Amino acid sequence: MESPIVLVTGAGGALGRAVRERLTRDGARLVLLDRRAPSGDTHGSWTTAVDLLDEAAVADAVARAEDEVGPVGAALLLAGGFAAAPAAETDLAKVRGQLDLNLATAASVVRALLPRMTERGEGTIIGVAAGQARRGGARAAAYAASKAALAAYLRAVDEETASRGVRTVTVFPMGTLDTAANREAMPGADPGRWIDPARLAEVLAFAVGIGPRARLREVEVHPDA
Repeated sequence: MESPIVLVTGAGGALGRAVRERLTRDGARLVLLDRRAPSGDTHGSWTTAVDLLDEAAVADAVARAEDEVGPVGAALLLAGGFAAAPAAETDLAKVRGQLDLNLATAASVVRALLPRMTERGEGTIIGVAAGQARRGGARAAAYAASKAALAAYLRAVDEETASRGVRTVTVFPMGTLDTAANREAMPGADPGRWIDPARLAEVLAFAVGIGPRARLREVEVHPDA
């Protein structure tokens, strides 16, 4: 079988790097969209720097990628960001900023891909939410709301498009990812109780490759501590 083509946003982050390595081992061909070209070995991926909040630029990047590489079979929407503040100190600018980072960056890519995927009658769109989207979280009201909005958005897309062969998956990491940035930000925490990005990448790769007659819709990934 021909190697699948997988579009990845946020490919320069810790989870993005783990996903790139895993999908490359699986033989996937990667299309990487991010604010800046990801560092490190991109394994011959098609890569472009693009503002994911610029709908026209995203649509152009997707069109060029499909012209030069081929039809995108799956999209992994990893771009996003975290902001911590008490709710009383979270103004509307911070709320809108989190919605832009965690919802709008995904929506612009989905909008560019959906007409192409539905015309072909197949495709998988995978988003990464957060445990706070399920249960809330102190000092994370805007972040929790934006990730919950992403999950609701993907559910709605799935209702529209699953009958036409395009399905969505939402993955909820139910704990902190063990990244260099998180270790620096929380030096007193025990990273042994966090989620290994490589293990989360395995779940995402499985969501990309699960075969016909079975599917995932929403998956929780918990720390094993």
